[in-house]
Amino acid sequence: MELKRDQLIAAGHHALAARASASPFHPANAAGYFSYADGVKGLRLECIGDNWEFFRSEGVEGICNKKLKKRVLFANVHEACGNDDPQARSRKGAGSERVACGDMFDAAGIDLPVSVVKFAGDYKTYYLMVDQNGAMELSLPIVKAGGNFLRCVERIFLIDGNDLDEIDFGVDEPADDTDLDIVLTRK
Repeated sequence: MELKRDQLIAAGHHALAARASASPFHPANAAGYFSYADGVKGLRLECIGDNWEFFRSEGVEGICNKKLKKRVLFANVHEACGNDDPQARSRKGAGSERVACGDMFDAAGIDLPVSVVKFAGDYKTYYLMVDQNGAMELSLPIVKAGGNFLRCVERIFLIDGNDLDEIDFGVDEPADDTDLDIVLTRK
């Protein structure tokens, strides 16, 4: 997909850092909103370049690759990298349904096996899904009428929330050097 795992994980860390900045004095939905807003920002900061560019349509935002005919959006989910398909923490709007272009059979009440899913649009819409524990996956869900993810056609696990310490972000830790002690004296 011309995206690197570390880029996507870094984008997810933008979301996690923003979620952590919400305080009890913020509105109740602040942690989720901050996470979403900085998750989208993180996708753009980390991934735009080469063939990836801004995507904004139908009230949804993310990045797209016109050459590959793929989009990546951001979603906060209850649990990423689990046995069950992830579910968004908030309902997806009609714009997400239109952009996702999932199978139209579900809208008609016809259940098809996952292997038969057809996409109506030119683009496949993936989501960088991040849960509050730090687990992240890049998945291709079908957005069901009513604002939920019906199921994922494809799931790529990026990082389990327990693996966060294993990623090196190139941040230099302070040296454990006693010469750095500051001495204060009275005049």
